[in-house]
Amino acid sequence: MTETYGPGPAESPLIIKLLIMHQLFRLVLGQKDLSRAGDLFSLDDSEIEDSLTEALEQIKIISSSLDYQTNNNDQAVVEICITRITTAIRETESIEKHAEALVGLWDSCLEHSLRPSGKDEDTPHAKIASDIMSCILQNYNRPPVMALAIPIAVKFLHRSNKELCRNMSNYLSLAAITKADLLANHTDVIVKSILQGNAMLLRVLPAVYEKQPQPINRHLTELLALMSQLEQPEQYHLLRLLHVAVKRKQPEVAQKCIPFLIGHLKDSTHNDVILNILIEIAGYEPVALNGFLPMLKEIGERFPYLIGQMARLYGAVGHVDEVQIQLEEKEGNETEVTKIF
Repeated sequence: MTETYGPGPAESPLIIKLLIMHQLFRLVLGQKDLSRAGDLFSLDDSEIEDSLTEALEQIKIISSSLDYQTNNNDQAVVEICITRITTAIRETESIEKHAEALVGLWDSCLEHSLRPSGKDEDTPHAKIASDIMSCILQNYNRPPVMALAIPIAVKFLHRSNKELCRNMSNYLSLAAITKADLLANHTDVIVKSILQGNAMLLRVLPAVYEKQPQPINRHLTELLALMSQLEQPEQYHLLRLLHVAVKRKQPEVAQKCIPFLIGHLKDSTHNDVILNILIEIAGYEPVALNGFLPMLKEIGERFPYLIGQMARLYGAVGHVDEVQIQLEEKEGNETEVTKIF
């Protein structure tokens, strides 16, 4: 039988390896040859790096075929090839070169069902999306990659796959650290995802608020209503958001925040943080706090370690004499102190 490729008299060993590598990818993906797929791992990363984009495009064709979701052979071939490709991309640090093809394959998964078909059993396209996600979003510090990836990433937040959504949220939180401006364009989608139960994304909002405050302000009351349902870390991120928001000196935002903040002052976990937010508000909207002074007095008596912050708050509202009396009076003089307030 005649060989279709082989060493010629002028061919170097490197050219021979490249030809073998190229043919091997074409064999595995072109013929969906599962028996040879493992051979891809015998090749050096540098040998296959040049053909990764072409391989990703071929995988996109295979995974978009009508019978892919029921074809176990094709799924296995794709899974092995994606593992080999993403490994090579990481090892050769060539993500920017292949990002467009990688994101294109990722995006194509959105055209198919991602809802788990059974208990913790991902669909074939959810597996592809998950495998690609980490390879792309681990590069959150590379702006060109994030510019391609984030518009696709946020689409996965509403695709009925909790595990995929949770992992996506983790990566988006990292992206917010370095490229909040890219996420800011999708603030509406992020807020809606939070309101639907994806509380992990609350950590993104303080970073994007400076760029896109209005979508958050519109839903601020709904976001605050989540407080009692949140774990402590998410509660902290919600309060961070409020602190960022009130620093912009928006009276309408302050009016929404104050009853919520006063209501949660009795929670010793966050009351020092809450008082700092109230002090910020008192600096430009002191009249809004007048009606809450009796409640603040009660909190000051209940938590003596807040004396310093409480004095600053009363001072800002113009009642520094009263708070000094409140904090110095003995329990037996309670009636007189109440009259002052």
